[in-house]
Amino acid sequence: MKRLWIALRYTFLGMRGQILGWGLGLACYGLLIVPMYDVMGAEPGRFQQMVAGYPPEFLAFFGADVTSLLTPASFLGMYAFSMLPIIVGIFAVMAGSGLIVTDEEHGRLDLIIAHPVGRNSFFFGRFLGLIAASISIMLLAWLGFCVLLVNSSLGFNWGQMLVPFLPLLMQTLTYASLGLLLSMSLPSRNLAAMVTGAVMVASYLLSSMSFMDTRIASIAKFLPYDYYQTVFAVQKLNLTWLFALLGICLVMGLLAWVRFIRRDIRLSGEGSWRSPLIKRRNKVTS
Repeated sequence: MKRLWIALRYTFLGMRGQILGWGLGLACYGLLIVPMYDVMGAEPGRFQQMVAGYPPEFLAFFGADVTSLLTPASFLGMYAFSMLPIIVGIFAVMAGSGLIVTDEEHGRLDLIIAHPVGRNSFFFGRFLGLIAASISIMLLAWLGFCVLLVNSSLGFNWGQMLVPFLPLLMQTLTYASLGLLLSMSLPSRNLAAMVTGAVMVASYLLSSMSFMDTRIASIAKFLPYDYYQTVFAVQKLNLTWLFALLGICLVMGLLAWVRFIRRDIRLSGEGSWRSPLIKRRNKVTS
């Protein structure tokens, strides 16, 4: 347990720059968005006239429409929470894909494992440190969205504003866990980050465009963003979706752990495809 705590603490402190950068950045975004609702609400006629010029498909892409855009949930959903999974997802992709493999590609991992740490304690310490860092970013962002609520007409209290950050945290952990799993399976961190980022962007686009075609909607059901509840979670939080994504994150984390304890650690540089078919083909060609 002590070794696990050391690995967790080392990982969390090593990510303090990312925590402050992403957390305070999102907090500043909240400080801008919350007062903007009162500015737009002061002249609702002019605002609705401006929004009426938008194509209905554009508003539907962000889960809004002209009639409900001035409601607090629709406003925050369109101007903040609909895009936050992609924004925070950049952190998730980079942090998850580089959680262990970065040290390996730089030739440090074999030196770390040589100490009496153990692969299990090292892996789960790193994984829990990533979770703790993600939670810390959400808390800083939540504080930024809450500071000006007292003088705002949004009608949310601090507890209600916390609810949308729970689905956002699950989205973050999903892509971070996927990046970690792929980094244990693909030859390099860059390739794992690229594939994870492609899944994240495809999930966002297909889920946002699912209203256009039933075929797109059927594909989007298998992607994480389709189960993102945005700010409408304040009205009714879908715990089934929330715990399902949490379970998927834990499964991907366990699969990554199995890959980590069974694979050979590279001394430095990128790896190669570990496939019996590829190895057999290389023997034949040689």
